[in-house]
Amino acid sequence: MTESNAGNEINDPKMPLMLHLMELRKRMMISAGAVIVLFLVAFGFSDEILAFIQGPVLPHVGALQFDTLTDPFFTHLKASFFAALFVGFPIILSQIWMFVRPGLYNREKLVMWPFMLLSFPLFVGGGTFLYYIVYPYAIEFLVNYDKTLVPSLRVGDYLSFTVRLLIVFGLVFELPLISLFLTRMGMITHKFLIRGRRYAIVIIFLFAAVFTPPDVFTQVLLGVPVIILYEISIIVSYLARKRE
Repeated sequence: MTESNAGNEINDPKMPLMLHLMELRKRMMISAGAVIVLFLVAFGFSDEILAFIQGPVLPHVGALQFDTLTDPFFTHLKASFFAALFVGFPIILSQIWMFVRPGLYNREKLVMWPFMLLSFPLFVGGGTFLYYIVYPYAIEFLVNYDKTLVPSLRVGDYLSFTVRLLIVFGLVFELPLISLFLTRMGMITHKFLIRGRRYAIVIIFLFAAVFTPPDVFTQVLLGVPVIILYEISIIVSYLARKRE
């Protein structure tokens, strides 16, 4: 068997459709069970979770408010659920990997390994960058933009807004890893990324305008790191192509 054929061989035996569906059901049940257990644990620490999420805004507004009787309870539920999804993400990712692995060629498995190992740390890095660097400056700018107005923030709105930004920043930090994956799959090259740089910059700032508050300051705080990540993606794509 040649080396190229060895890289394109599927070592796992083929499975009938019914067994595939049973395997999918098993992986989904494991993922859902893990999230449920983590949710129950997180709900016991929902006060601490909410305190952590409110950390950047409390120095500026004193306290968040609610306008319906059910807001406090459902806010604790949502915070616990988001925390469970976050902590359980590696488990869900591992179950996805275990389901798709039997159908991958050896070469595809080698391509997938960096994505599986690095996606969660990069996602955490993006969320950390938002929470400790971008968010404090953005909140201070927005709250103090017009000092004649008194801030009155609803806790549910603030939680949804914060989680949305955490997801956005976590995903954009995956850009170098996505570049590596697409390059190893032969779908892009570093030359393609270089040629598309000017269009990418426009798309990045449009993306920042959609997923951040409607002010230039916050959009720049998201846009500039994404541009830096795009340049890193070019280097990653070049190194991956050179290695091949």
